Amino acid sequence: MLEPQPLVLSEAAQKEKRKLRKELSLFFMVCFTLTAMINIDTLGAVSSQGGQVFPWLLITALTFLIPYGLLTAELGSTFPEEGGIYVWCKLAGGRFFAAIASIFYWVSNPLWVGGTLAVTTIAALKTFWFGNSDLLFGGSKVSDAIVEILIALIFIWFTTWSAIVSLRIGKWFSTIGIILKLSLLGLFVILALAFFFGGKASGAHLSWGDLLPTTNLGLIFSSIIPVLVFNWAGFELQNGAGEEMFEPQRDVPRSLLRAGVIGVLAYAIPILVILLALPKNQLSNVGGFLDAYQAVASVLPTPVATALGWLIALALILTLASAGGTWLMGADRTYAVTALDGAAPLILGRFSARFGTPLATNLLSGTVATVAMVAAILVTAFGSGELSTLFSLVLGFTISTTALSYAFIFISYLILRYKYPEVERPYRVPGGMVGPWIVTLLALASVLVTAYFTLVPTDETVSGYQISRLTYELTQLLPIAIVLVVAVVFYLWGRFEQQRSTLGSVSGELVTDEAASSTN
Repeated sequence: MLEPQPLVLSEAAQKEKRKLRKELSLFFMVCFTLTAMINIDTLGAVSSQGGQVFPWLLITALTFLIPYGLLTAELGSTFPEEGGIYVWCKLAGGRFFAAIASIFYWVSNPLWVGGTLAVTTIAALKTFWFGNSDLLFGGSKVSDAIVEILIALIFIWFTTWSAIVSLRIGKWFSTIGIILKLSLLGLFVILALAFFFGGKASGAHLSWGDLLPTTNLGLIFSSIIPVLVFNWAGFELQNGAGEEMFEPQRDVPRSLLRAGVIGVLAYAIPILVILLALPKNQLSNVGGFLDAYQAVASVLPTPVATALGWLIALALILTLASAGGTWLMGADRTYAVTALDGAAPLILGRFSARFGTPLATNLLSGTVATVAMVAAILVTAFGSGELSTLFSLVLGFTISTTALSYAFIFISYLILRYKYPEVERPYRVPGGMVGPWIVTLLALASVLVTAYFTLVPTDETVSGYQISRLTYELTQLLPIAIVLVVAVVFYLWGRFEQQRSTLGSVSGELVTDEAASSTN
């Protein structure tokens, strides 16, 4: 077996990489992955689809989460360079192939932060701090939009700041975030059980028979599977900071196993409790974690429920910020390495000498998130759109771009198995070459189904957004076309800069011990 060495980098890239610091131990890698993986606000939305959600949760865990985890464990431990998916995709398909994958992977995160996460933050404050989710701050649409923008600005730039500070601090932000998430889930389960056994849950409940999957394929493929697949995402994120791990060859597989088990339980238990504790007539009204919490909090005395609601809102906002910040930590590093390799403008590859973080890309993420947020709030306030519709549209774009980037990763995994068979793999998907083919096809099928039915959902799904199909598809396909144009422009920009540079180029091949010794 041959030991892989880092990619041959230009002098500019080597200079930036000298700013990196080892910070991620096994414990923090598990917390980092869990913070990215567990999306607490989708629990209510998923549960509102009915009892069949639970079996599909288990089905997607078997057909997507496990195959995805196995192949990511092999990739992350075998090729642990900074930049994660960019490095994997470049080794497999070249610089342009990797540039497309990394921009899809990166761009979904600032839009997610400025769209769905910022909107949820505003909704949490209005619901729990002011007692009315339809409240207009100041009594008018103008004053309401101004206050909402100010709240969202604080949220976005606090989230961005958590990605800018050194990983020595940022890793604790991720750790606190997952502790708060698990605490909120535990509290919710306790309240839901008290709600059920205290006789508050009046009306017909789901039976075990209701948990069987139905034949409504439109609902399954357009509304259930995409959200579940999106919820499982995050295994590869820690490899964006691959060279900031202490022992990636050993710790990547171990961290993914631990995070996977905890993640399945963190989703399965609350969803099952929601389905069995709330009456059928209330499930359709549980559009998010806020709604689900309000439904079960009636077991508490009103003063206690109100005071606890304030704390719940604050904790929820912190978990949203930690999730957004964690994704920015990994995705921004990935795109910074893309720039260092000459596949995007070099300025985006600059790392802070003080913090060891990709400051330019971090600031770009914050700016993109801000623009997305302002546009969403203004369209909602002065246009014909509803906040819930905008939430769904932005989430749909985030899901589709994430799924498309994952297709690049899974294809790259199989290519690398054939292209570098001699490289030592600390962890290897079992089954010779049959095992890698099985996990790749299962994972790839899941993300392709997710991407297609998010971009082209059923008529029933589109009608639920109260917009025309043309409007929906334009909001999804037009941004993807713009992202592709930006990717090409950035790629040509980076190649032009590198060709003019006197600092040398970056090799697209892996250097092994054998190759290195032959050049000495």
